[in-house]
Amino acid sequence: MSLTTTIRKSVCALIGGILLITYPANLSADSNRIQESRYDNDVITDSSFAHKRIAELRAEIAHHDALYFQKATPEITDAAYDALKRELRALEQSFPAEAAAIVQSPPLADDHTDGFSKVIHHLPMLSLDKAYTEAELHAFCEKIAKALDHPTTFAVEPKIDGLSVSVLYEHGRFVRASTRGNGREGDDITANARMIRSLPRALRSAKPDGTSNPIPDLIELRGEIYLSRAEFDRLNRERETDGEPPLAHPRNVATGTIKSRDPNETAERHLDVVFYGWGACEPINAAPKTQQMLHTQLRDWGLPTLETFQVAHNFEEVWTIVQSLGQQREKLAAPTDGAVIKLDDVTSREKFGESDHAPLWAIAYKYPPERIVTQLKAITVQVGRTGLLTPVAELTPVSLGGSMIARATLHNRDQIARLDLRVGDFVFLEKAGEIIPQITGVDLTCRTATSALYIFPSVCPSCKTPVVSDQDTVAVRCPNPACPAQLQRRLLHFADKSCVAIPNLGESTINELIASGQLRQISDLYRLDKGRLLRIPGFGEKSATQLLAEIDRSRGAELWRFINGLGIPRIGPASAKTIAKHFGSLEKLAAAQQVKLPADLGVSVVDSLQEYLRSPENRTSLLALAAAVHPSISASTDEKLSGKIFVLTGKLPSISREEATRRIEAAGGIVRGSVSKNTNYVIAGDDPGEKLIKAKDLNIPVLDEAGLLNLLREGQNNSSVP
Repeated sequence: MSLTTTIRKSVCALIGGILLITYPANLSADSNRIQESRYDNDVITDSSFAHKRIAELRAEIAHHDALYFQKATPEITDAAYDALKRELRALEQSFPAEAAAIVQSPPLADDHTDGFSKVIHHLPMLSLDKAYTEAELHAFCEKIAKALDHPTTFAVEPKIDGLSVSVLYEHGRFVRASTRGNGREGDDITANARMIRSLPRALRSAKPDGTSNPIPDLIELRGEIYLSRAEFDRLNRERETDGEPPLAHPRNVATGTIKSRDPNETAERHLDVVFYGWGACEPINAAPKTQQMLHTQLRDWGLPTLETFQVAHNFEEVWTIVQSLGQQREKLAAPTDGAVIKLDDVTSREKFGESDHAPLWAIAYKYPPERIVTQLKAITVQVGRTGLLTPVAELTPVSLGGSMIARATLHNRDQIARLDLRVGDFVFLEKAGEIIPQITGVDLTCRTATSALYIFPSVCPSCKTPVVSDQDTVAVRCPNPACPAQLQRRLLHFADKSCVAIPNLGESTINELIASGQLRQISDLYRLDKGRLLRIPGFGEKSATQLLAEIDRSRGAELWRFINGLGIPRIGPASAKTIAKHFGSLEKLAAAQQVKLPADLGVSVVDSLQEYLRSPENRTSLLALAAAVHPSISASTDEKLSGKIFVLTGKLPSISREEATRRIEAAGGIVRGSVSKNTNYVIAGDDPGEKLIKAKDLNIPVLDEAGLLNLLREGQNNSSVP
């Protein structure tokens, strides 16, 4: 028995206390079908077994590639996937004849998606070889240093965990954006990329100091489209309010969003882009001579660049930077899963060339995931505002990544079946994307003979209505629109600040009002009176008066806020604003099931809205709401701050960061999570942190809350805002 297996069995024998183990980076807990030989690092010597295993691995990797690259729905972690690739590579190197004898070709990563036109890259868009240990990274650096007859300089960058993109500029104008695809050709995502506010439509022809800034006739800029940590958190807070399962990984969200058929969905989710490389450049002498020069040129062109960039001159310096970056990555705006080490000098890169899939002068070091073991105490099922049933794992509390974890989403019924989860199991827990806790497997050596399969509910836990399964997805739903759990979530969503904003309408109050029969639909909110509220435990004269005033004030909210508050799937603020502008009233919207909808809504939004309006109950509820409120029609937004980039840091004295962001964006400004040379203003409150220091280093104007409010007022009347 291996040492690892012995440790695993010892964990099961512990009684009481916290069950915690950080497993080695090469241990995959995602799949119990992986042979014990992988854990023990046994050497395979049987050629017939090697032949069979190579075929198995190629098929399994092809399966996971399709899920990862084309559907953005991976079912194993990056660490487990990388372990499969490493095992295949080792076997192919040890058994070349057996590998060559298999007709099936090695899988080639390809992110092509049906429905997108294809774009041939001017120069191939390669991937990166990976290092997983200090020794592997040391070997790479030593190979580079020994092959050169002059001092070596390495560029060390954070490895952004997003979707690789190639953006073409001709004569400084944005022309096209495309994915990596198979390296030779990718999907044309230009329409959706135009929705990324941090992607400039033109390169700056002058540097910040006013001097001329040369622009190539043509340049392919390579980078990454990603979802920032802040935006990922925002989306998950909204989903939590709605009783929906949290999004598991920011990379998956970014990939799914940029590949959406609906540009409005891309606009709803604020994607970002960052650049760190290039492909073709014409004329060729206009290309950067070093990686350092590239970063300087990118900033001068007004392009978003990496938050941190450092140089090193030997392996010891590289390793120090890599370790430091690993400790800092949770503070970065973009999700980061490793560090990229590149030879700085472009001429020297030509000495090493490239393989069929990666340059030989660069490597990506992947940080090992922190993995722990804890016990699954129970599985509970939540009901969301659309009736979606989401299973949640209740765990023995354990510390992971600096936070105490007691619950983890299981996403859907199929996830439980795939992992074969049973109450009482000892499970492997990781943070997906370093953010969301996720169960990645079961330690079968700890399972008892009496453990029973988990049976997913056949009726809604809230209203006992038989559940239904979606034909095209793995979702299970409660079909009863009067379900108390759904109504509670719909009301919480309706009262949210992104909708009509009723701050004091909380979960406990809604539960009491539903239980007492006072709330059966959203419009019932506007029929509440003080007498009814005073009968609810905890309500007094002052609190009842305050809530009723908030409800009354919400009657005049902007029309789009009511539409957003309906909680129709796939309809968020941007789509709601388009719908409000098109119909002009809730009454006209309720009568619109046969009316042609705006083409710019996108197919998925139109389908969702039409499905909602086909329901007589929904139309009746909508008309009841229309009779109870008097929405305002938004005036055209004054966008004198259009294109200005703001960064917020610290706590503002009288308004929240969310409110400050809303006001800036309403005036056409852009709020970002990190300071760069592209930032126009930093808004600083109490305890501002490192962003303020960086702003001062870059001579970026710093304003307090009063300065921001003055700027917003001036921006409405002054077109010369700097």
